[in-house]
Amino acid sequence: MLSSKPLVRLGLLVLLALAAAGPAAAQEAAVPGTGLSGQSLRPYQFVFVAYALAWLLVLGWVVAIARRMSRLERRLER
Repeated sequence: MLSSKPLVRLGLLVLLALAAAGPAAAQEAAVPGTGLSGQSLRPYQFVFVAYALAWLLVLGWVVAIARRMSRLERRLER
């Protein structure tokens, strides 16, 4: 049975890792490019990480609800 405590711990661990890597990545992203050809998606890496983390949290929440619903249905059938 998957409880929400491991998911919360995993989320906190990921946030701590991102916070530790934040200042170095921010300094690297602050280097200006040379026009449009010098731009990259590097400054937006945290946006992508945030979206991925949000989707993982939503997916975990849906899985937790599905497990609870199936448990409730089994209890009602008895």
